[in-house]
Formats: sequence, C-alpha cells, structure tokens
Amino acid sequence: MMTSVRKQPRVPSPADWLVALIVLVITGSGSTGTVVAWLPHSAIALLAVAQGLLMPARRRAPVATLAGTTVLAVGMIVVGYPAGSATIGVLAAAYTFGMYGSRRGRLHNGTASSSGQTPDVSERSQALRDAATAAIPALATVLATATPKARALTAPWGPASVGMLVAGAWITGYAIRTRGAYVAELKDRAARLETEQGERAARAVAEERLRIARELHDVIGHSISLITIQSEAAARSARTDPDAVPGFLATISATSREALTELRHVLAVLRPDPEAGLAPQPGLPDLPDLVARIESGGPRVRLDVPPMELPPGMGLAVYRIVQEALTNVLRHAGPGASAGVTVAPSAGLLRVSVHDDGTGPSGPRPGPGAAHGIIGMRERVAMYGGSLTAGAGPSGGFQVEAVIPLAGTADRKQR
Repeated sequence: MMTSVRKQPRVPSPADWLVALIVLVITGSGSTGTVVAWLPHSAIALLAVAQGLLMPARRRAPVATLAGTTVLAVGMIVVGYPAGSATIGVLAAAYTFGMYGSRRGRLHNGTASSSGQTPDVSERSQALRDAATAAIPALATVLATATPKARALTAPWGPASVGMLVAGAWITGYAIRTRGAYVAELKDRAARLETEQGERAARAVAEERLRIARELHDVIGHSISLITIQSEAAARSARTDPDAVPGFLATISATSREALTELRHVLAVLRPDPEAGLAPQPGLPDLPDLVARIESGGPRVRLDVPPMELPPGMGLAVYRIVQEALTNVLRHAGPGASAGVTVAPSAGLLRVSVHDDGTGPSGPRPGPGAAHGIIGMRERVAMYGGSLTAGAGPSGGFQVEAVIPLAGTADRKQR
C-alpha cells in the first residue's frame, strides 16, 4: 500500500502552538520536591520550557524533536522529576514521528511516486527504520526510569509503563498515517476507475459513430448509384423511348424518398426525436424489394433465399452485404450483366454469396468507394465471427462470399 506524502508547513500552525502550550503546562506542573538537592528548582522550569519550545518544530523536524525531548525527559527523570510529566513531550514527539515519519522517508516516497515506481518494499523498509528510531527514546526512558534512584523518586511510574506509553504513541501515529494513506489510495483508485469508465464510454461513442458512418455509406452509396443509373437510362430513353421516361423518374423519386427516410432513421441515433417512431431495420424479408430496385436499373438479379429467422442484427448485416455487393454490380459489372444472390444455411453456418457475370476485376479499377464498401462488409461479417472473400468468380465476373456462424452468435468477436 502506498503511503501518502504529507507536505509540512514552513511555519508552525496554531495547532503546533497549542500542543507546545499543553506540553509546557503539563511538564511544568510536576512536583519538584523530590529533585536532587544540587539542582535548583528553576532549572526544572527551564527544562519544561525547552520541551514546550521544541513542539512547534515537531512536524518539520520530527526526528530532531523526538531526540531533543528524549534527552530532556531522560535528564529530568534521572534527577527525580515525575516520569509522567517529564515524558509528555516525548509522547507528543513520538506520535508526530509516527504520523509523518522521517524527512528522508518522505522525500524517498515522493520520488518513488513521481517516477511511477512501486514503493511497497522500500516503504516497508522505511517503516522498520522508523520503528527502530522510535524504539530508541522508548528504551532511553525505560533505562532512565529503571535506575534505582530514579525508580524510587518517580513512583508509581515504572519502566514498563513509560516504555509502553512512548511505543504506543508512535504506534497510534503510524496507524493513523497508514489509515489515511489507505483512504487516499481508495480515492485515487475510484478517480482512476471513473476516468477509465469515461474513456470506455468515449470509445463506445466513437465505435457507434463509425457504425453509423458505415450505415450512411451503405444507404447513400446504394441510392445514389441507383439514381445515377436510372438518370442515365432516362436520358437515353428520352430520345429513343419517351414513354419509358416516367417509369425511370418514378424509380428515381422512390429511391430518393427511401434514402431520405433511411437517412433520418440513422441520424435519429445521434439526435433521437421522441415524437418520431423508428421503423425496423431491413433484414432478409426486405431483400426482394432491394432486388426489384436493382433490376429497375438494368441488371437482372436471381434471388435464392429460403424462409428462415435470423437475429435482427445479423439480418441487417446480411441485407447490407447484399446491398453493397449489388451496388458494386451496378457500378462496375458493365452493361448487360446479370447477378445472383444466394443465402443458405449449412452445417451451422450462413453462407451469403453475390456473384455476377460482368467484366470482373480485369475491367476498370474500382474507385475508393468500392474499396471502402468491401471493408465495411468485412467488418460486418467480423462482428459475428465470420469471414468474407471478394474477388474474381470461378466462371468470370466478380463474387462476394460471406460465411457467418449461426451457432453461438452471442460469441461474436469484440472489437
């Protein structure tokens, strides 16, 4: 456990002066009737004042204060001064030493904490050194009280009681010190945990925005490609078959409206409107409508999807994969191309295949949008622990094939 590094005041606080006054009063109140004859009573008063004057420095120099009060207390006990009054300054100094430790130990702990090192072993060693240092004044007062002359003069204070009081004062200070360090460590851990939770929340928001960006790419890319194909077909038909133009324009209008609707649904995640209901996300049942829109742009599409139930998220992923693959067919397969879409479960796996008989990879190189589309499809499949391949088909053209595990869909990869 890390001990806290306490900053000591440069000037004594009012509490330090209060402790000094208490020590001075208690030390000076001891009876001087039993003092040896050769020592003037006024000298005891000076020793009591000296003990009191050491107290303001107890936190800035705890070792020096403990040593000074011990020397004064031993001298007073030896000449016959009551041990209870003589050792009050030692008790205060021992308690302070237990609370703050030595100056060297504080500097060492501060350096270890600032450098990021783990100070547990060195702190235990420093605690042992502090305990040994505190044992010296306890032993000194015990020996002083144990001398035959001092024992007769200072009764009922015996060596054991004096030593236990000094040791107990240091133990009390050290216990309060470690308790404070423990509480500070708990607060620090709580603050770090709160920070980490905030960072995790920020990462979750970023991942959600990335997902929304992919949704926008799928929706807008597919719709714009279809609108472009329909517009070009309408422009050609305006000269050769004017009666077909209204049909192309109707498809453009419907596609635009659907794109705007889906765009509002996606953006509602960022700015939800409590008054606006959200339509369910597309899935396997919506694939026939998707194929119908694609066929209105030119290429024929064969759809083979058996009746089956999928989790909503997986159904959405399959729909977006098929949508992106067919959009690439519109862009790059060339005129007169046809495509096939197959969704089939097999041995605990869901296989999604979209292939065409167009120009394939040997044709013009796809632009950046197509590359991003393949990346988005691969990420969607990876969410469910699957894999995706995209490249030349076995009989020409281009093929996109995704394999998604059906069993244990909850064990999807965490990204």
